[in-house]
Amino acid sequence: MNKQPDVIVVGSGLAGLAAADILAAKGLNVRVLDDNAHTGGQLLRQFSRGHARGRFEPDRLKRRGHRLVRRLKTSRVQFDHGVQVLGLFPERTLLAADQRGRVTEHRTDALILATGARERQLPFKGWTLPGVMATGAAQILMKSSGILPGRKTMIGGCGPLMLVLAAELLTHGGTVQAVMDQSKAAAKLGAVAAVPAIWPKLLEGAFYLARLAAARVPMQQGVRIVEARGRDCLDAVVVARSDANGRIIPGTETVCPADALAVGYGFAPNIELPLQAGCSVSFEVDKGGWIVDVDEAMATSLPGIYAAGEPTGIAGAGKSFIEGQLAAWEILYRRGRVNRRQYNRRTRPLKRWRNQQVQYGRFLNRWCRLDPACYDDIPDETIICRCEEITMVEIRRQLNNGFTTLNGLKKATRCQMGNCQGRICGPILTDIVSAYAQQSPHLAGCPSARAPIKPVRLGALADMETNGGGRLKGGDHH
Repeated sequence: MNKQPDVIVVGSGLAGLAAADILAAKGLNVRVLDDNAHTGGQLLRQFSRGHARGRFEPDRLKRRGHRLVRRLKTSRVQFDHGVQVLGLFPERTLLAADQRGRVTEHRTDALILATGARERQLPFKGWTLPGVMATGAAQILMKSSGILPGRKTMIGGCGPLMLVLAAELLTHGGTVQAVMDQSKAAAKLGAVAAVPAIWPKLLEGAFYLARLAAARVPMQQGVRIVEARGRDCLDAVVVARSDANGRIIPGTETVCPADALAVGYGFAPNIELPLQAGCSVSFEVDKGGWIVDVDEAMATSLPGIYAAGEPTGIAGAGKSFIEGQLAAWEILYRRGRVNRRQYNRRTRPLKRWRNQQVQYGRFLNRWCRLDPACYDDIPDETIICRCEEITMVEIRRQLNNGFTTLNGLKKATRCQMGNCQGRICGPILTDIVSAYAQQSPHLAGCPSARAPIKPVRLGALADMETNGGGRLKGGDHH
């Protein structure tokens, strides 16, 4: 058992950093666990080389985040990188594996889960070809390895990350073949009119659009990725116009040469750890899918456990930054480090700002929402579960056999049972099942999560037992 800190934060993105900064400033012993090799999450990931210092950065929160990282490096906060949290058990006991594969227990009085999100995908023929990747994966290639995704990169899907990636590619010497936005302009304009609180974000978007226009990057809307072609790797992408429901319009297909395709359809919250622990969850379309239920102080249904950032709903970095602070102030108040007057003075403006960010989240998730008709166009031979190589025809067969819940389909096909544990195919299957049965995702069922929630060597667990370490006492809460 490691020395017990006052607070453990899982995740070193903006939510985790904001919480750790406030807690450490008030004298608490804080430990941050993160499976990445760097601090700051995907948003604050730095380019490994070729980083243009002094270049204008339109995202003010990103600039603020980099300053926060520099400050925390000289603080008393303990950062443990390369650590995979495998499970969360009673009395806020975490089971974690370090970079050497050693499994240890960590116990704390208060726990903040800031586990971030992952990208959603819409499968298409050839999406498993080398050269086809998520938009976030293309960013990681450039930032962590200093490698461009390809000589000519096409970007597709929907959401603002497409514009950010395109601008980053241009900045670092890449060529953007085209940006193909599946959503239509009318839908985005309608959402903007309905959510005026997000208008300041439009200035940032305008900066990226101007950057792409100056580079003469073709940008099209209402265009869907149909197929990725190539024998051993990608060499062409087939795109087509889509109708109001997202269906492919026959006869509008166009073949575009490209050696890299980055595609993404918004984000899904990472809730495996709080779900495995037994925290209450719910499905909210305007928040990105299955989320962790929290009160206005970011407390979950389990005592001493808080969630902050994307696990409580997809809404961007601003909401994450605010929620990390709210969780920290709540912990300080409960431990008697601040009084009620100080607590209210600090949290009242944060709660107002959070409500504004939640409105932006509604716009973001409406922008990235896919019509159920989109899943009817997936060809039978398309792989849905990449780990177990389960195709769409098998999914359709089992749906017709009556397996119309997420866990029923899992048992019938082995989908979600591979190394990724459903992190890629889980959100896809939720949408497929709901579309097929024409039912609410609540009826399709919540995905299941059991410890270990990430792959770990059996030998590492055996070594922990041999050395008298912690055990999976009583299993998980399910």
